[in-house]
Amino acid sequence: MTKLQGPVLFARFEKLDTFNWTDPTNGLQKPIVSYKVLLAHGDGTVTRESITLPVGYRPPSLTPGEIYGFPVTARLNKKRQQVNWDARADLMPFALPGIQDQLELEA
Repeated sequence: MTKLQGPVLFARFEKLDTFNWTDPTNGLQKPIVSYKVLLAHGDGTVTRESITLPVGYRPPSLTPGEIYGFPVTARLNKKRQQVNWDARADLMPFALPGIQDQLELEA
């Protein structure tokens, strides 16, 4: 069994989105595909986050409104002071594990 290492965002899936970005250097359009998710924070706030998918990534069918674990890598946009998320190409989103079940097993 392989154990997952690295950051995972547990968030509510909203939709798969495509944004056609125009490269300012050559004027060509490049589709940016991403998951749009709602990420709950410990202080009770919820933010809408975008998880960019790698080129050639075949996203699985996800159900809107369900919570999944999204294995990601993080990049800091220094200009905006914002964290950007990228889906890992080697791992797919997975169903939310039951924390209560795990706590009962450890007791």
